[in-house]
Amino acid sequence: MLCAGAKAQTLTECGRSDGYAYYFSGGLVPAGKAGLQKDGIDGGRIILNFINNEFDLLIKDTTGTTRSVKQDSGKIYANKTTHGLIAVYREGAQATEEYVFQIDNSGNGTVVWTTVRTASDAINKVSLFTAQCRGPR
Repeated sequence: MLCAGAKAQTLTECGRSDGYAYYFSGGLVPAGKAGLQKDGIDGGRIILNFINNEFDLLIKDTTGTTRSVKQDSGKIYANKTTHGLIAVYREGAQATEEYVFQIDNSGNGTVVWTTVRTASDAINKVSLFTAQCRGPR
């Protein structure tokens, strides 16, 4: 799946994310609204790139902002996997996130990702999402 000699390659593009989040009370979350809730990012987008033998993620979040993890001074680590999975860990922006991609050689498949946010003045949560992915066009 990974082309060792390639300088830049988009491996997959993933769209809308669906899942669940546990919201902790505090900041913008009143005590009565804390707890486990269905969650999602309708206009979200995740693009997995492999550039100069390193992964990068382009992420479009709930605000509609698209950012590169690398350009946003975040750090990405590739985790050891088996059975054709690609797992990357991102830290920065008051959160840690882990993305696990199961895609075929064309880039079609699924991403499952988690967020742990515990240092925000606004919203702290732990979430689990899935999104469908397709190969680059």
